[in-house]
Amino acid sequence: MNCIVIDDEPLAREKIRLLVEQDVSLQLLGCFSGAARAADFMELNPVDLVFLDVQMPGGCGLEFARQLNKETMVVFTSAYTEYALNSYDVNAIDYLVKPVHPNRFALAVQKALDYADMKRYRKQQQQQAITTQQDYVFIRSDRRLHRVVFNECLYIEGVKDYCVLHMAGRKLMVGINLKALLEQLPQDLFVRISKSVVVNFRHVTSLNNQDVQIGELELAIGNAYREYLFSFFVAHHVVGR
Repeated sequence: MNCIVIDDEPLAREKIRLLVEQDVSLQLLGCFSGAARAADFMELNPVDLVFLDVQMPGGCGLEFARQLNKETMVVFTSAYTEYALNSYDVNAIDYLVKPVHPNRFALAVQKALDYADMKRYRKQQQQQAITTQQDYVFIRSDRRLHRVVFNECLYIEGVKDYCVLHMAGRKLMVGINLKALLEQLPQDLFVRISKSVVVNFRHVTSLNNQDVQIGELELAIGNAYREYLFSFFVAHHVVGR
């Protein structure tokens, strides 16, 4: 999940920056001392999550949040608690009081991840409802369109802005990031288990809290994805205790 930090106080901004860089689930796109420069940046760069100071010279964080598109999530940061109730008016994910404790920061990030997963799941369910008869997708690679049958794909590995589709006997490298590709795949088959791996659940032979096994291959489950994997996906496929 990418993010930016907006805070006019240099020390507070640096504190949030350090917390962001320590969280493997976040990718920091930039830090800004005011809302105006951040708004210019966001016109050209989609942002998933904004850590936003409430009180800043030249603009209120609450007003700035109201102008954001509905896809962008907001976590407010402030030295004051009296604005916390107002943050609900703009559907903020969380409200952090400065100085921000690392554990409290981690909880806010997890809320954002859970919310993003829920929205993605609903969106993909809607797309799936429209294309229930389609069991394949054409993927552009090496200047050709390759027909990939969903059931033939074992797992997908993300490498920066590319993905590698692992199928029995062949691999296919695609110029698209893992998040964007996952949005094109059926959610009852494909699930993300870490920042860089999506598995086809139809090929999973076993799993525990640490890894997913496909044949002889073991793929580690990322901490940030474990709860979603077991709460929203595995729970619908398990029989017994």
